[in-house]
Amino acid sequence: MPSRSSVSQLPEAFREELNRRLVENDFSDYEGLAVWLRGEGFEISKSALHRHGTQLERDFDEAMADVRRTRALAKAVTADGDEGEVLAVTSGILQEQLLRISIALRQADSDPAEAAKSISMVARAHSDVGRLQVALAKWQDELKSKAAAAAQACEQVARRGGLTAESVETIRREILGIAS
Repeated sequence: MPSRSSVSQLPEAFREELNRRLVENDFSDYEGLAVWLRGEGFEISKSALHRHGTQLERDFDEAMADVRRTRALAKAVTADGDEGEVLAVTSGILQEQLLRISIALRQADSDPAEAAKSISMVARAHSDVGRLQVALAKWQDELKSKAAAAAQACEQVARRGGLTAESVETIRREILGIAS
């Protein structure tokens, strides 16, 4: 079993300050960080700090990507209640998470048979999400067709009823969801 990293053995307060400084310095100046820690009584090499910083940067980038996806999902949920957009964003998030899981499984040092079984389960879930996306696209196309047909029918009724062209166009845009 490999030994614990020297950074992981730092007291929590110093590790948190180190992480804050890494983010603040855009994951650079490892020499300066080593000097700072030496001044605090910790002998940690620049290489150890770089390994820690590289992993932290990867985790940070993943967390920021999660934040962006969550914001997109929240926006989709609040944007006129568009179920299709919510499903599309959710499906994208699921696919990315499944990809992360499959990469982690390939990199893990575990029983090959167990890893194969896990990867098979992830592949099946990925396939299910793909089918969801196909069904979603089909549903959206059908919805657009129905809205177009309804708009056309409404337009004909409105014209026969004597509405102005502007009123007819406003009704048509509302039905098709173009107006905000």
